[in-house]
This record gives sequence, C-alpha cells and structure tokens, in this order.
Amino acid sequence: GIPARARVRFPAPGTLSCTESGRRPAMACCNRDDDDESGSVTTSTASDSENEDCGDLKAKVVENLPPVRMMILPMLCVFQGYACMVGPAQQKFKAELGIGQNGGLARTFTQAAVFVHYGKLVARLGHDIIFGFLSPMTRVYVSMGLVFIGTIIPPLFVFDLHQRWIGFVFMSYGLTGIGLGVFEVTYLAVITPMGKLTKAWAIMGIPLAFGTVNILGLLCTSEGMPVPYLYWYIVALIPVGMLVLHVYGKGLQDTGVVVGHGHGGSVPQKGFGTAILEWRLWLPLLFPHLVGKAMVNFVMENATPVNYYVYNAKEVPLFGPTTTDHLVPHDLFFAAVGICVLVGDMSSRRLTASLSLATYRSNAIVLTASVLCSLVGFWLESMAIGVLSLAAIFLAFWGNGLVYGASAKFIDNELPKEMNLVGYSLWCFVGDLGAIVAGVVVDYVRNWVCGGVEYQYECHSHN
Repeated sequence: GIPARARVRFPAPGTLSCTESGRRPAMACCNRDDDDESGSVTTSTASDSENEDCGDLKAKVVENLPPVRMMILPMLCVFQGYACMVGPAQQKFKAELGIGQNGGLARTFTQAAVFVHYGKLVARLGHDIIFGFLSPMTRVYVSMGLVFIGTIIPPLFVFDLHQRWIGFVFMSYGLTGIGLGVFEVTYLAVITPMGKLTKAWAIMGIPLAFGTVNILGLLCTSEGMPVPYLYWYIVALIPVGMLVLHVYGKGLQDTGVVVGHGHGGSVPQKGFGTAILEWRLWLPLLFPHLVGKAMVNFVMENATPVNYYVYNAKEVPLFGPTTTDHLVPHDLFFAAVGICVLVGDMSSRRLTASLSLATYRSNAIVLTASVLCSLVGFWLESMAIGVLSLAAIFLAFWGNGLVYGASAKFIDNELPKEMNLVGYSLWCFVGDLGAIVAGVVVDYVRNWVCGGVEYQYECHSHN
C-alpha cells in the first residue's frame, strides 16, 4: 500500500525564477504536476541540488503544518466502537444474553469476545493482501464500515429484538476487530502528510473515545438511560466520522498543502514481504517498541475486563472485598474508572508529544517507564480493593499512552520513510498478540483475583 501524499502549492510559472541574483533555488524551482492544474508540485527538474532543496523545503512545510483538529473525530468514532467491546458495555451485553460467570456458555462468551483481538491481529498485516487492490484512503472507509456493522449487531439483534444466539458475539466482535485493525494502521499512515500536530490530535481520539463511552455513557446509564441508547449513539456517530474524513481529508487548502488520494505518494511504501527481506534496515530499531507495546497491551486489555467481572454487584466497596461500608453504585464507580483511563492515557500521550525523544536512550527510558507502570498496575489490580483498582487502571493506561505516543513519533521520525506503513502494521500486530493472550486468560486472572470466593459485593458468579 502507498499512503497519501503532500504536495506544496507554489506560485504560477514566471512569478519567481529558480535562481534570482545568485540566491538559493526558490520554491518556484519545483515543477507542476502533469495532472494538476492548480500549481501543485512534486519534484524539480532543474538539477539534483535544486531537487534536494525542494524536497527539504516540502518536508519542512509538512513538518510545521498547523493541526487539523477535526481529524480527531474519525479516530474517536471508530474507537468508541472498540470501547463498547472491551468496556462496561461488554458486561451489560453479556448480562443481556443471560450469561453468568461460570459454565461452558460463559467460557464461550469469553473466547467470542477475544475475536475482537483476533480480528485486529489478522487485519494488521493481512490488510495489505486482502485489501491490496484498494488505495489506503479507501481502506480507511471500508474499515469504518466494518466497525459500523459490528457495533450495530448488539443493539439491534440482542437488546431490541431480544435474540440470544451466541453467534452474534462472534460476528460483532470479529467484524469490529477486523475494521479496527485495518483502520488504525492505515489511518495513521494516511494522515502523516498532514503533519505531526495533526497526528498528535488524532491519537488523542483514542482515550477520548474510551472516556466518552465509559464516563459519560455510564453516568447516563446510572441515571436510568437504557443501555441500547449508548450503542445507538456509537453507531450513529461512525457515518459522521466518515463525512469528516471525506471533507477534511481532501486537502488543507488554507495552508497550501494538499493530501492526495489514490496510489500516488511522495514516498512509496514497501509491501510486507519486501520489508521483511530488508529487515536489517528497520526491525532492530523498532524491536524495543514492539516489546513495550506487547507488555502494555497485555495489562491494559486484561485489567479492563477483569475489573468488570470482579466488581459485578450493584455496589462496589472501596476498601476491600470483605467490607460492607463505603459503597459506591456500580456505574458511578466505573465512571470513575473511565476518568482514570482518560486522564492516564491522554496525559501521557500529551507528555510524549511535548518531548523531543531525539535519541535512542530517551526512547528506551520512556519505554521502560511505561512497562514498569503497567506491571505495578497489574499488581495493584490483584488486590481486589476498589481504590487501588482506580490507581491500577490509571497506571495501566498511563503506560499505554507513553508507548503509543513515543512509538508513533519514533516510527514517523526514525524508521526509513518507505517502512512507515509496515512499521505501524507490525507494531500494532505485536500489540494485538499481547491483547489476545490477555483476553484468553481473563477468566483465569479473575478467578485468581477472587481466590474462588464469592463476596457480598465482589466476585459474584452472575452479572
């Protein structure tokens, strides 16, 4: 696949010359595209030195572009669909199906829920094969359509039509996972020509999506809003995200930079097979980021559902499973969990966006800190104490945000440019391996945390 390209708009021919009074080649040195009548340019034919100057100039223009903040919305819309698959909405979906915490049907539901991670795993690298005939931008639209279909299944068939077929879980989670897997890596590559500030805003859509569903959504359900309304809101917003992408993805006319569509691009991207043959150029550089991604994804994707199946009574004790005072309503507690997710994930992403991370050592420090945060969070989760679980989830998502922000910056700045899409694909693929392991062992970790005991306000065998 080849990502979108950035083209710099220059004055019409004759208004500036390539060299004036012996000065360095000006912006006008770069010639027009044959297929563009607007004055866009791609390369200079004057000389190698002028061509290099023009390339450097365009790189600086793209690097210093102001952010297109609306590009946060497509990411928000898609990841709201993901949030309802792994957040408290999963517990409510399971309860609506009449499935408890034990027995064969419960284990089947757990494995069906892991299909969201299987779908992501297959799509991370498989999109270049399955959707290889589509341009990257078209793949983004197709992936958003898959997430739309996946998220409409629970409210339509289970909550509204009251169907109890377990196959709906496999279909919903599998389609959403495939859509998410294609969307994340392709969208990050497609918006690269819009500049680092736009990408920094876009990745903020992930914690904001979880915050919207797990904070505002749960506050609404705690006040009596039916759960299907939350699902329908998520479904309705996905077409809005597609419309925003269509409008703002066409170009940045006010800044003079155009994001092209189709298979043309300033840096053609390597296919995965070719990139593997040239692994020495990029894989050793990326390896620490792969390890960090796998570790934080395991903790993040395990701590989130385990909490929902440990604190599954109508009220949650804040200071231990055996206490019967200092109780908080279930949905309010998980709204607080959502706040910890939002603050931890978003603040750490903003931190990495503000850091230069110009050396390999600085990247190693950030990755080490993120893994340590995640491990401490996993340890705190095992204590089954409400207030410590809030700290645990904050640390887990703080670590995730550190890795996400640092790795996105590293892939864009340090890997060979032609390996951008492959780098993102493999990085997300390895993270999904950690998420799959986390999802498969959810029931085992939950039983380990509960110690085989059912308390008055924790570790109920039913939802």
